[in-house]
Amino acid sequence: MRTKAIWILLAVVVLALAGCASDVTESDEYQDLEQELAAVEVQLADMTAERDELAAEATATPKASRYEKAQATQEAGMAIIADPGAFGTEGEVLDLLDEMAASGTVYGDAAFGSIGWRSGWRNTLFGQVDATIRTWTSWLSEDGSMGGSLWTWSGTARNGEPFDLQGIELSTFDENGLYTSVMVHYPFEDAEVMRMFSEGS
Repeated sequence: MRTKAIWILLAVVVLALAGCASDVTESDEYQDLEQELAAVEVQLADMTAERDELAAEATATPKASRYEKAQATQEAGMAIIADPGAFGTEGEVLDLLDEMAASGTVYGDAAFGSIGWRSGWRNTLFGQVDATIRTWTSWLSEDGSMGGSLWTWSGTARNGEPFDLQGIELSTFDENGLYTSVMVHYPFEDAEVMRMFSEGS
Protein backbone atom coordinates (compact mmCIF):
# COMPACT_ATOMS: atom_id res chain seq x y z
CA MET A 1 0.00 0.00 0.00
CA ARG A 2 2.84 2.41 0.86
CA THR A 3 4.65 1.52 -2.41
CA LYS A 4 1.51 2.21 -4.45
CA ALA A 5 1.19 5.62 -2.84
CA ILE A 6 4.80 6.46 -3.75
CA TRP A 7 4.26 5.50 -7.40
CA ILE A 8 1.12 7.61 -7.63
CA LEU A 9 2.98 10.56 -6.09
CA LEU A 10 5.82 10.14 -8.63
CA ALA A 11 3.28 10.06 -11.46
CA VAL A 12 1.83 13.33 -10.22
CA VAL A 13 5.28 14.93 -10.15
CA VAL A 14 6.12 13.68 -13.65
CA LEU A 15 2.90 15.09 -15.01
CA ALA A 16 3.61 18.41 -13.36
CA LEU A 17 7.09 18.59 -14.94
CA ALA A 18 5.84 17.46 -18.34
CA GLY A 19 3.25 20.17 -18.37
CA CYS A 20 5.93 22.89 -18.66
CA ALA A 21 4.17 26.12 -19.55
CA SER A 22 0.70 24.61 -19.52
CA ASP A 23 -1.14 24.17 -16.20
CA VAL A 24 -1.05 20.37 -15.86
CA THR A 25 -2.96 20.53 -12.57
CA GLU A 26 -6.06 21.32 -14.59
CA SER A 27 -5.88 18.07 -16.60
CA ASP A 28 -8.32 15.24 -15.97
CA GLU A 29 -5.46 12.75 -15.59
CA TYR A 30 -3.80 14.86 -12.90
CA GLN A 31 -7.09 15.26 -11.00
CA ASP A 32 -7.71 11.49 -11.17
CA LEU A 33 -4.24 10.76 -9.82
CA GLU A 34 -4.69 13.24 -6.98
CA GLN A 35 -7.98 11.63 -5.98
CA GLU A 36 -6.44 8.15 -6.12
CA LEU A 37 -3.50 9.35 -4.04
CA ALA A 38 -5.86 10.79 -1.42
CA ALA A 39 -7.78 7.52 -1.28
CA VAL A 40 -4.58 5.52 -0.86
CA GLU A 41 -3.44 7.83 1.95
CA VAL A 42 -6.73 7.26 3.78
CA GLN A 43 -6.39 3.49 3.38
CA LEU A 44 -2.81 3.65 4.58
CA ALA A 45 -3.84 5.63 7.68
CA ASP A 46 -6.58 3.05 8.44
CA MET A 47 -4.15 0.16 8.06
CA THR A 48 -1.62 1.87 10.31
CA ALA A 49 -4.25 2.45 13.01
CA GLU A 50 -5.38 -1.19 12.77
CA ARG A 51 -1.76 -2.37 13.02
CA ASP A 52 -1.18 -0.24 16.13
CA GLU A 53 -4.40 -1.54 17.73
CA LEU A 54 -3.43 -5.17 17.10
CA ALA A 55 0.04 -4.52 18.51
CA ALA A 56 -1.47 -2.98 21.66
CA GLU A 57 -3.78 -5.98 22.12
CA ALA A 58 -0.87 -8.39 21.68
CA THR A 59 1.19 -6.71 24.39
CA ALA A 60 -1.67 -5.99 26.81
CA THR A 61 -2.03 -8.06 29.98
CA PRO A 62 -4.86 -10.55 29.39
CA LYS A 63 -7.92 -10.11 31.58
CA ALA A 64 -8.62 -12.85 34.09
CA SER A 65 -11.54 -15.08 33.16
CA ARG A 66 -14.54 -15.72 35.40
CA TYR A 67 -13.08 -19.15 36.18
CA GLU A 68 -9.73 -17.67 37.21
CA LYS A 69 -11.38 -15.06 39.41
CA ALA A 70 -13.64 -17.60 41.11
CA GLN A 71 -10.72 -19.97 41.58
CA ALA A 72 -8.66 -17.24 43.25
CA THR A 73 -11.59 -16.40 45.56
CA GLN A 74 -12.17 -20.04 46.44
CA GLU A 75 -8.50 -20.70 47.19
CA ALA A 76 -8.19 -17.56 49.30
CA GLY A 77 -11.27 -18.57 51.29
CA MET A 78 -9.94 -22.07 51.93
CA ALA A 79 -6.63 -20.64 53.12
CA ILE A 80 -8.42 -18.48 55.67
CA ILE A 81 -10.64 -21.34 56.84
CA ALA A 82 -7.62 -23.61 57.33
CA ASP A 83 -5.88 -21.15 59.68
CA PRO A 84 -7.90 -18.04 60.56
CA GLY A 85 -5.38 -16.88 63.15
CA ALA A 86 -2.75 -16.42 60.46
CA PHE A 87 -4.84 -13.66 58.89
CA GLY A 88 -5.28 -11.41 61.89
CA THR A 89 -7.95 -10.71 64.46
CA GLU A 90 -11.55 -11.87 64.24
CA GLY A 91 -12.59 -8.56 62.71
CA GLU A 92 -9.75 -8.60 60.18
CA VAL A 93 -10.55 -12.17 59.12
CA LEU A 94 -14.23 -11.36 58.68
CA ASP A 95 -13.33 -8.24 56.69
CA LEU A 96 -11.27 -10.38 54.31
CA LEU A 97 -14.14 -12.82 53.89
CA ASP A 98 -16.52 -9.91 53.26
CA GLU A 99 -14.36 -8.83 50.33
CA MET A 100 -14.89 -12.25 48.71
CA ALA A 101 -18.69 -12.00 48.56
CA ALA A 102 -21.10 -9.88 46.57
CA SER A 103 -23.45 -7.60 48.48
CA GLY A 104 -26.37 -9.49 50.02
CA THR A 105 -24.75 -12.93 49.89
CA VAL A 106 -26.29 -15.37 52.39
CA TYR A 107 -24.47 -18.10 54.31
CA GLY A 108 -26.76 -21.12 54.19
CA ASP A 109 -26.64 -24.22 56.41
CA ALA A 110 -29.01 -27.15 55.99
CA ALA A 111 -29.06 -27.84 59.75
CA PHE A 112 -28.59 -24.41 61.32
CA GLY A 113 -30.46 -22.28 58.79
CA SER A 114 -29.45 -19.31 56.65
CA ILE A 115 -28.05 -16.04 57.96
CA GLY A 116 -25.95 -13.15 56.71
CA TRP A 117 -22.54 -13.88 55.18
CA ARG A 118 -20.47 -12.24 57.92
CA SER A 119 -22.56 -13.70 60.77
CA GLY A 120 -22.33 -17.16 59.25
CA TRP A 121 -18.56 -17.06 59.15
CA ARG A 122 -18.36 -15.57 62.64
CA ASN A 123 -20.37 -18.49 64.00
CA THR A 124 -18.32 -21.01 62.01
CA LEU A 125 -14.84 -19.75 62.81
CA PHE A 126 -15.29 -17.86 66.09
CA GLY A 127 -18.40 -19.45 67.64
CA GLN A 128 -19.08 -21.05 70.98
CA VAL A 129 -17.02 -24.17 70.27
CA ASP A 130 -13.32 -24.66 69.60
CA ALA A 131 -13.22 -26.09 66.09
CA THR A 132 -11.12 -26.30 62.93
CA ILE A 133 -12.08 -27.05 59.34
CA ARG A 134 -10.02 -29.30 57.08
CA THR A 135 -10.84 -29.20 53.37
CA TRP A 136 -10.24 -32.52 51.65
CA THR A 137 -11.01 -31.48 48.10
CA SER A 138 -12.68 -28.71 46.13
CA TRP A 139 -14.12 -28.27 42.66
CA LEU A 140 -15.20 -25.53 40.27
CA SER A 141 -17.32 -25.63 37.12
CA GLU A 142 -15.64 -24.88 33.79
CA ASP A 143 -17.31 -21.47 33.52
CA GLY A 144 -16.51 -20.53 37.12
CA SER A 145 -20.16 -20.04 38.08
CA MET A 146 -20.44 -22.89 40.60
CA GLY A 147 -18.11 -24.68 42.99
CA GLY A 148 -17.89 -26.59 46.22
CA SER A 149 -15.75 -28.48 48.67
CA LEU A 150 -15.70 -31.57 50.90
CA TRP A 151 -14.51 -30.95 54.46
CA THR A 152 -14.45 -32.10 58.08
CA TRP A 153 -15.37 -29.71 60.89
CA SER A 154 -13.62 -30.95 64.06
CA GLY A 155 -13.41 -29.61 67.56
CA THR A 156 -14.87 -29.63 71.04
CA ALA A 157 -18.63 -29.73 71.50
CA ARG A 158 -20.44 -27.52 73.96
CA ASN A 159 -20.24 -30.22 76.66
CA GLY A 160 -16.49 -30.66 76.24
CA GLU A 161 -16.64 -33.83 74.14
CA PRO A 162 -14.88 -34.03 70.75
CA PHE A 163 -16.91 -33.95 67.56
CA ASP A 164 -16.26 -34.50 63.84
CA LEU A 165 -18.79 -33.28 61.31
CA GLN A 166 -18.32 -34.11 57.65
CA GLY A 167 -20.06 -32.08 55.02
CA ILE A 168 -20.02 -30.41 51.64
CA GLU A 169 -20.30 -26.76 50.69
CA LEU A 170 -21.95 -25.71 47.42
CA SER A 171 -21.32 -22.19 46.15
CA THR A 172 -22.12 -19.86 43.27
CA PHE A 173 -19.98 -17.01 41.91
CA ASP A 174 -20.72 -13.87 39.90
CA GLU A 175 -18.85 -12.56 36.85
CA ASN A 176 -16.25 -10.97 39.11
CA GLY A 177 -15.52 -14.23 40.89
CA LEU A 178 -17.27 -13.20 44.10
CA TYR A 179 -19.45 -15.54 46.13
CA THR A 180 -23.16 -15.02 45.59
CA SER A 181 -24.35 -17.96 47.70
CA VAL A 182 -23.04 -20.70 49.97
CA MET A 183 -24.98 -23.71 51.19
CA VAL A 184 -23.64 -26.31 53.63
CA HIS A 185 -25.00 -29.87 53.67
CA TYR A 186 -24.30 -32.81 56.01
CA PRO A 187 -24.68 -36.60 55.51
CA PHE A 188 -26.81 -36.71 58.69
CA GLU A 189 -30.28 -35.74 59.74
CA ASP A 190 -30.51 -32.18 61.05
CA ALA A 191 -31.26 -33.40 64.57
CA GLU A 192 -28.13 -35.56 64.56
CA VAL A 193 -25.99 -32.63 63.43
CA MET A 194 -27.33 -30.51 66.28
CA ARG A 195 -26.73 -33.35 68.77
CA MET A 196 -23.11 -33.89 67.65
CA PHE A 197 -22.44 -30.17 67.84
CA SER A 198 -23.75 -30.07 71.40
CA GLU A 199 -22.72 -33.48 72.75
CA GLY A 200 -19.88 -34.73 70.54
CA SER A 201 -19.63 -37.51 68.00
